[in-house]
Amino acid sequence: MICVIALFVFAVLGIFSTKYRSLAKEAFRCTFLKITLRPCETGLDDMIKSKLTSKLLTRTPKLAKFVYKNFGLLSTAFTLLFFASMAYSAYSLYNLFVYGTCDPSGGVCEITTIAGLCILTLEDYLAVAIVVVFAAALAYMLLKARKQ
Repeated sequence: MICVIALFVFAVLGIFSTKYRSLAKEAFRCTFLKITLRPCETGLDDMIKSKLTSKLLTRTPKLAKFVYKNFGLLSTAFTLLFFASMAYSAYSLYNLFVYGTCDPSGGVCEITTIAGLCILTLEDYLAVAIVVVFAAALAYMLLKARKQ
């Protein structure tokens, strides 16, 4: 699942830096395999998993252990949040172009001074979902620490 997000991230970074172009190609291959319901053979998800946990290991070993064990679940959660955020942003941009405001029902829509783009406030359900995910991760880590 993480290769889907990596495709978008590395594709944008690859525009500006040659360092990320090979990663973008690898993410594209992995995403294509996932879409066709085949396992990813590129090793991109393992590489991202190992780099992330190695960086976390120097700061918080318990968090690194949690991320390493639950990487599949976390990558699925972040992929779903990514697509939910992208869909809500597309909906708001549509409303901005059609109705002249991000939220035609009269909600809060702040307009920036930079090119008149709309700053989107998080939808209540999305914000609650993020808080619940982080609270559950924190509770899990605290319970594991008490058992040891």
